[in-house]
Amino acid sequence: MPTKYVSDFMPTTLPYPPAAVLALGDSAEHRYRVYPLVNGSKRRWIEAPDQELKAAQRWLLDQWLYQLAPTDAAHGFVPGRSIVSNAARHVGCAWVVTADLRNFFPSIGASRIAQVLAEFEQPADVTAALVRLVTRRRRLPQGAPTSPQLANLVARRLDLRLLGWARRRGWSYTRYADDLTFSGAGKPRPLLGAVERIVRDEGFTLAPGKTHVMPHHQRQVVTGMVVNERVALPKPHRRLLRAMLHRLETMGVDKVDPRQLQVVQGHLALAYFVDPTRFEAECRALATLLRGTSSPSGTAHAPFAPAVANT
Repeated sequence: MPTKYVSDFMPTTLPYPPAAVLALGDSAEHRYRVYPLVNGSKRRWIEAPDQELKAAQRWLLDQWLYQLAPTDAAHGFVPGRSIVSNAARHVGCAWVVTADLRNFFPSIGASRIAQVLAEFEQPADVTAALVRLVTRRRRLPQGAPTSPQLANLVARRLDLRLLGWARRRGWSYTRYADDLTFSGAGKPRPLLGAVERIVRDEGFTLAPGKTHVMPHHQRQVVTGMVVNERVALPKPHRRLLRAMLHRLETMGVDKVDPRQLQVVQGHLALAYFVDPTRFEAECRALATLLRGTSSPSGTAHAPFAPAVANT
């Protein structure tokens, strides 16, 4: 019987998948829209399920997959954890080492997903149908609502092995999706060799050129946050945010493209999430600018609500 990592709230019986959910497994392969997502020089392919398949995958996620718990090391796609909680584990350390897993979702095949679903001890035909429901081309699609949780569950052995090695040698370890982070006072060279070996043993591959060793006298960045002394936004991000707010104040909200306004709100929500006290004044300034102004379509802008960033 496979090892279980089950949450305390897992019920003794699970709701049986509706026939309509199981039946979608037969046509799931052809229910995706595939398109590129470009971020600067990076391009990744999104495989978005249609509404019917997405609803079925959401049922499986809510009713089954959330009953299995990722490890404590996992911070991506886990309720109550975030890029900030991930970075906070590595504040004030002599060394911070980061590495990326190459093609994280696509590298997880149907056989590994079947091992996770087998933990629910259902008939083999049910498990096989559910594997088809959550895979495309026999691997994990990047865009299905089930993929993040399944990836975290498949990566449990990887997390536990890396966590065990790190703890025995005085290092801390966390993972945010495909980003691995280690921090401690020891020499990084033995760590680098162990990480490469364990990652390979667990069926993953490190992305070439994406491993970074950062001593304390340099800027240490973890999931986009600076962690030398505390969790903080990088200075370029803070400068950009304040320049954007200054532009709004001098030009007026009605003179700014609504899409740019959304960008400002997104940047400020992140800033407030990272350091609410430090960016409270900026949040209030933006809320004052937005309150009572009208968009080009004649509808009022919604006031900025910093609390949204904490959800």
